[in-house]
Amino acid sequence: MKKIVGVCMAAVLLLSGCGETKTLKAPELIQPVGVDMDTAEVIKMDLSGVTAFSAQIVPSVEELSFLSSGSIGSLNVSVGDKVKKGQLLATLSVSSAKIKDLRNEIKTLKAQNEDRNKQGQYDIEMLEENIKELRKQLSKEKESSRIKRIKKQIESAKMDVKIAEEKLQQQKELQQLEIRQKERELTEKQKSTKGAKLYSPINGEVIGTAGGSGYMVQGGDTAIQVANMERPRLKTAYVSSSLIAKANRCIAVIDGKEYEIEIEEQQMSREEIERGSAPPENSWFDFKEDHVLAEVGNSAAVELHTDSVKDALVVPVNALLGSGEEKYVYLVEGDAKIKTVVTVGTQTDAYVQLVTGVKEGDVVYVES
Repeated sequence: MKKIVGVCMAAVLLLSGCGETKTLKAPELIQPVGVDMDTAEVIKMDLSGVTAFSAQIVPSVEELSFLSSGSIGSLNVSVGDKVKKGQLLATLSVSSAKIKDLRNEIKTLKAQNEDRNKQGQYDIEMLEENIKELRKQLSKEKESSRIKRIKKQIESAKMDVKIAEEKLQQQKELQQLEIRQKERELTEKQKSTKGAKLYSPINGEVIGTAGGSGYMVQGGDTAIQVANMERPRLKTAYVSSSLIAKANRCIAVIDGKEYEIEIEEQQMSREEIERGSAPPENSWFDFKEDHVLAEVGNSAAVELHTDSVKDALVVPVNALLGSGEEKYVYLVEGDAKIKTVVTVGTQTDAYVQLVTGVKEGDVVYVES
């Protein structure tokens, strides 16, 4: 043992005794055989890219409007009031006296027309009686000159009957037009009376009104807004139409449960986009199911799944290496790691699809 130590010391003295110091290059380390490394197997699975948005669960809003235009006669609710389905919310100032006047006018016109038509028919009957009398005279007359004159009178009387009948027919047609016009006016007034009352179609809460008593409203314009707490929907920051168009699936995640949803039609027209108009601040989503466990006021996540692939070859994202256009993985074969360039497809936070370079069952190195 002492001899060995002495030889080592001599070697050290020999190296240190030289006039110049030499730097020795350390040998390159070789990965020991059998050292454990993190690996993963290339597997097949359905994969989708996911874009997530924070969402707020809000109530659906019913925008209520009168069928006709006019001024508000009475507003029976205020913002914040709870209302029940069928409750009268507001009425317009519409006079029923005009409807009564129109009904009386139509009744009077019909009576007058009937009298006039009876008189016209009576005049025709008198002309026809005159023809009968002339024909009797003609049958008894022997003198040719008088026969000729009576025949002319008969022809003239026939013409008078024809003219009277045409006049009576025209008179009846004009009367019918006038009556129909009045009846249309009556129908419109009756509609306006029915449309002058606004009822709540749901149980909810009033969140907006157009104005109070005396305020003018147009038929079809929103007069009162009622929030439907029993029908929740989702509000997010604006989601572009291009992203929506690419989405294969749209879901809401609430307390770990997924619900199918659909986006409300985007409000921007093509002309507005071309003009460079600012997009809406929010996008709105409706649940496809009638009943969901979603409480108004809570938060949720909206996920848009794009680039869906069936039976994609995937590996964990931390198995994919490289930067720029070149992407690669290390295939593990025994103790060797073989760099393999791959083509990448759909990618999520956890997995990435490898289109080329690997096959199902291959083992790849995973960076820890």
